[in-house]
Parts: sequence; C-alpha cells; structure tokens
Amino acid sequence: MPARQSPASRRWRMLQTLAVTTALAGLLSACGVHPRPYTLASPEQKSEFPEIQWCGTLRLPGKWLDDTPVGGLSDIGWDQDESLLYAVSDRGWLHRLRLAFRHGELVGAKALNTYTLRDETDVSLRGALSDAEGLQLLRANNDRRGDSRLVISFEQQPRVEHFLPSGLAVSEPFTPMGARGAAPNNGMEALTLHPEYGMLAGLEATPEGMSEGMTRIFSLDDKHEWSYPLASDTGSSLTAMEMLPDGDMLMLERAFSPPFPLVISLRRAHLGEPGTQAEVRTLARLSSGDGWSLDNFEGLTHLEGNRFLMISDDNFSSFQTTLLSCFAVIEPEAFTAESMP
Repeated sequence: MPARQSPASRRWRMLQTLAVTTALAGLLSACGVHPRPYTLASPEQKSEFPEIQWCGTLRLPGKWLDDTPVGGLSDIGWDQDESLLYAVSDRGWLHRLRLAFRHGELVGAKALNTYTLRDETDVSLRGALSDAEGLQLLRANNDRRGDSRLVISFEQQPRVEHFLPSGLAVSEPFTPMGARGAAPNNGMEALTLHPEYGMLAGLEATPEGMSEGMTRIFSLDDKHEWSYPLASDTGSSLTAMEMLPDGDMLMLERAFSPPFPLVISLRRAHLGEPGTQAEVRTLARLSSGDGWSLDNFEGLTHLEGNRFLMISDDNFSSFQTTLLSCFAVIEPEAFTAESMP
C-alpha cells in the first residue's frame, strides 16, 4: 500500500504538474504560430509534370504571433522593390510578409504588418464590402521603393479599387463592363497586368450569356475581351492568373465538387486578337484523388523570372489549411494548344 502523502506534498506535486502542463501548452502554442514545411506530394508524383518545378511549400499558422487571425487568403502580390509579399483576405485584411529562401527553396515567412482595407475616408470596409478576391501590384518592379499601388477586385459587391500599401483606398471604385452577367460569388477572382492590354481581369465561372464551361477575360478599360475555356473537371473555376516571361499567361484553376476529388490545374494561356478564344494548355493537373495533399489554392503571384507563388484560402475552417507554395514554370520549346470540344 503506497505511503499517504501530506496535503503540502500533494499541493507541491499539483504545482509541478501545472507548471509542466503550462510549459507544454506554451511550446505547442509557439509551434502553432510559425510557418512549417509541408509536403504536397512525393518526388515521383511531382515528376509527372516536368513543366512545373517545385521550390518549397509552407503551411501558415491560424494566427500570427500578435494573435492576428490568418485565413481566408484569396490572393497575393509580390513587391520586387521592397521584397515583400502582400496577401488579401475575403474579410478585408491586408497582410505584409517577409519571405525566406535557402538555395532557391522557400523555407520561411514572417508577418510584418496587418491592415484593414479602408475607403477613401479611412473607414474600414465591412461585411459584403470587404470581400477582396483579386490582387495585382502596380509599380512594384521599377527600382523605386515606396512607389507601389495595389489593385484589388471585390466579389460580393463587384468592383475594382486602388489602394496604398497601408490598405487605404486612393481611387473611386468602379465596375468594368466585363464583369456583366457574373453570379454573386463568381466574379473577378483573377487580375494581372498585361504588357499590351493593361490590367486584365478574369471571371471565376461561366457568366450569364456564355456557353457552359467558358468564362471571360477582359481589360478593365472595357476595350478588350476574350473567351476562356475552363478545364474539363467538374466545377472548374478560374481563381488567378499571372504573366509568364514569354508573354503568355499562367492560369490557376480550382475544381471542387464533392464527391469528386479536389483538382488544382496550372495552365498556360495564349491570348490572340481581342474577341477570340484563348488557346490553353494544361501544364499540371494536381488531384487529391491521385495522392496530392492539396487545399483551396486560389491566389497566385509572379516572383521573378519563371518563379511563382500560389496560396490557398482555408475559409477560416479548422478542416482546411493555408498553404504557400513556390514553383517554377519550365518553358517548353513550342506552344501547342489543346484541342477544344
């Protein structure tokens, strides 16, 4: 029979247990607020798509060290002059991050600032007004620091606005004609700056008046439009696009329609004359059904050369994760368009 402990001894053991438990909780909490390496797929699976070369993936925490929530990240933009990554959420948050690379591999991300998006009177955007979906930086690669502007598209109340890097709006909101016919939650998800046609936007899904499986790419000045054929996976939608070094466009599509697997497609698009259909070829089709450990990738930005980042939107769900993934597009010797139905 074990010896009976005195009340003082029991209290001491309870204090020791509490101290150990608190220390462990602190360690777990600290681990939970730092980005961690993440594996999307095995090397063999990645090698199936030779035109995409992977350069590191991070799983971002649910909050930064200052308890700022991290989630709902819809798009990202790289400021080359400042070496900063911007990320917008569909709740109107604007995050600024410093990235760390080692031998070309993405190995770390540190949050610097978080702002709320604000209108021209410095009032934070709320509710439906705050649903930011697309992001593109202007003057972010002109060797002049502090000169960048952010172009952001919003979905629930469809419009485009220009912002300072601090999140303050500096232009009147406007809705381009190209957004016509879009369903309330299928608006301007994709933005990019084209060297010939200026700022372009793409609608997430088929708008009213277009054939099923087709969507629209258009210039924000209402002068140019193209039709874009979405991938054939059920529920495929256009979530982001960026320019490739050769003048073609890199397209990010997501297909999620249970019980079908989650599919992320990276595709190359060539824009012909305005009024025509874009020529599209799939570079990589990543499917959870084939063993890829994916999430809701819907943001994309160009780093430099042929390197890009994409980010997933966790919808503030405990069942999802925010992933930041680096990859390079290996240029093919010639462009061959997919045969269209």
